[in-house]
Amino acid sequence: MAEQQFDYIIIGGGSAGCVIAARLIEAQAGSVLLLEAGGRDSSLFHKMPAGLVKLSPHTRWPYRTLPQQYVNNRIMQVGQGRVLGGGSAVNGMIYLRGQPQDYDDWANQYGCQGWGWEDLLPWFRKAEKNISLSGKYHAQQGPLSVSESLFHHPLTQAFVRAGQEQGLTYVNDFNNGSPSGIGLWQTTTHHGERASTSRAYLDRVKNDPQLTVITGAEVQQLIVEGDHARGVIYHTHIPHPHQAFARREIIVCAGAFGSAKILQLSGIGPQKLLDSLGIPVCADLPVGKYYQDHLHMSLNATVTTANSMWGEDRGLRAVKNFVQWHCFRSGLLTSNILEGGALIDTTGRGRADVQFHFLPVLDNFENGPDANPAGSEHGLTVKVGFLQSQSRGEVRLTSSNPADELAIDAGYLSDPADLAGQIRAVKAGLRLLRSPSLQSVVGHILQLDEVNEEDEEAITAFILNDIKTVYHPVGTCRMGPYPATSVVDLQLRVHGMSGLRVADCSIFPQIPSGNTNAPTIMIAERAADLILTEAASPVC
Repeated sequence: MAEQQFDYIIIGGGSAGCVIAARLIEAQAGSVLLLEAGGRDSSLFHKMPAGLVKLSPHTRWPYRTLPQQYVNNRIMQVGQGRVLGGGSAVNGMIYLRGQPQDYDDWANQYGCQGWGWEDLLPWFRKAEKNISLSGKYHAQQGPLSVSESLFHHPLTQAFVRAGQEQGLTYVNDFNNGSPSGIGLWQTTTHHGERASTSRAYLDRVKNDPQLTVITGAEVQQLIVEGDHARGVIYHTHIPHPHQAFARREIIVCAGAFGSAKILQLSGIGPQKLLDSLGIPVCADLPVGKYYQDHLHMSLNATVTTANSMWGEDRGLRAVKNFVQWHCFRSGLLTSNILEGGALIDTTGRGRADVQFHFLPVLDNFENGPDANPAGSEHGLTVKVGFLQSQSRGEVRLTSSNPADELAIDAGYLSDPADLAGQIRAVKAGLRLLRSPSLQSVVGHILQLDEVNEEDEEAITAFILNDIKTVYHPVGTCRMGPYPATSVVDLQLRVHGMSGLRVADCSIFPQIPSGNTNAPTIMIAERAADLILTEAASPVC
């Protein structure tokens, strides 16, 4: 078995892992091994913002839930990035931080003092290189490019006008501490290209001799001696396993599913579960508990204008679009498709609880079993979803074999408040589609064309048949002060263990009210600082 030694080992080269690796190398903190199970994000479709619809299935982990009791016993897909850059290399590139109250809840409700909004704002800013926004909430010196899309489809502009007709405020900054209204998202793009953390962070240090990046490296488990994590065992295309040892720390950044799985395989998790699988227990912690996610429905509508994005990837149109992007980094292929959006307060409590994503094309991605086949004609989609999920699920091993599928009991809609929130989201979406600016171009609303906005029975049936994930799984290695209810402490160190941290979206005590990539990058920035601060502290 081949052995290697490094100062730091980072498991997972995704949104968080690339950030931490780059920051440690830039600080000359020592040698770093970055292990990524997927390949490199070298495809043109990774560079091309609109290429997200053409990315290979091999760049995603094919995670799926168990049958969901409260969603008509449906099995739901929850794919996650399996490529260098992780989710930031395969997502919709929307840059959204969430709401101040989300993080104040972390501090006040979950005991995570020092992790409130004002505490975390400097770490959001440290990451950011914003092309147009500045002031208290934004910065221009970070590695992560945040910019407006270079292409805005006419249907997206109609969507933004329709929201204003519904009384929503036009917003040009969804990240200024009061995110409510409708507008065009800022995205993690730079001059017409996707800015994944692989490109924004890792490329800055890729030639440094202190950095070793191994792709196609799937970690099987940690090497634990007593209460100390010493190393990792991983596999590549070579038949025999590899061992690598960390002189200082191991940082797990494999996401809500991967991080929980690796810890449980290593004997860190609920004792009852590990005992049942014959895995020796190193630390009895609630790994895999408190799973959370965002869900949404796709309100699909045909359009009479015959000007959606449908057909733009075929024939001469495809050639024209590619040449324009390849030669000039302009045109339709610079679009992230999810161009416009809204954050809406449907309860009147002064806090947005529903999110819209707008697509100037019919959505046909993992729709429910009764969904009308979309994507075969001109149309548009408004994705609508409730933001403050109260439902909690669990992720657990099914055996001690790393190759076996995880059991993901997501608990979707198990809390009645979530279904009520989703009903409000659908109602708001239907009202928007029937606003003058969209009504003038919409032919008919698929599935819900004849449904009255007050017909909650029909709306509920639609939700249960068609709701799907937004691919925002979090919370399985929750941060908190107490080992009984959390996995990592306020420095992201695994409770009761030395030499081991978790630093990714799995540590979120509560899911933020919006897309999760920007908060994950923020966590990684702060984690890198915690690691460097601890390394510089004198040993007592």
